[in-house]
Amino acid sequence: MNVCGVLVRARPERGEAVARALAEMPGVEVHAATPDGRIVVTLEHESRRGVADALTAMHNVEGVLNAALVYEYGDNETEAEPCD
Repeated sequence: MNVCGVLVRARPERGEAVARALAEMPGVEVHAATPDGRIVVTLEHESRRGVADALTAMHNVEGVLNAALVYEYGDNETEAEPCD
């Protein structure tokens, strides 16, 4: 299992809508959002490829300016995956 901390920056006028869209994504939990468009989320996924796909999906939400991975943890039970 991979657990990631992600800081999302959204256009301030779209912040609430972006937070709602992120919360609907599988494995994503919204923890905090500010009026200026900063949103703190965690992302849980079984694979690193799934994490990368989820980050791409976050970038594609209308109103998102950036989604930055700020923390990643993978437990020992997660099968090692080759880097592409």
